[in-house]
Amino acid sequence: MKAVIIYSLGEAWVEGKPFWEQKLRLHREYLVKTLNERLVSAGPFLDHTGGLVITEVQNLEEAEEIAKNDPAVLEGRFNYHVHPWKPLEGLFVEGS
Repeated sequence: MKAVIIYSLGEAWVEGKPFWEQKLRLHREYLVKTLNERLVSAGPFLDHTGGLVITEVQNLEEAEEIAKNDPAVLEGRFNYHVHPWKPLEGLFVEGS
C-alpha cells in the first residue's frame, strides 16, 4: 500500500528561515536510507510550511514508525500526519 507522510512545522522550526537553512540533512539521509526503493516521491512545500513523502509500506503502522523516528520529528523541527493514499488509476505507474 502507499502512504503519505505530511510534515508540518514543529516547535524547533526557525521562523523566517527557508527549508534549506533548517538543518534537515539528517532528515533527508534518514528517509533515503530507511525507505530506499520504497520512496515514491518527497519534497518540501514551496511556501515553507512543511512537506510530504509518498512511500510504499506494508501498513499504516509502518509509515507511522518511519515518521515518528525521523530525526526532524525527534528534534521538533517537524510534526507529522500519516494517511493511506491511492493514486488515481491511469495517472500513476504501479510499482514506481
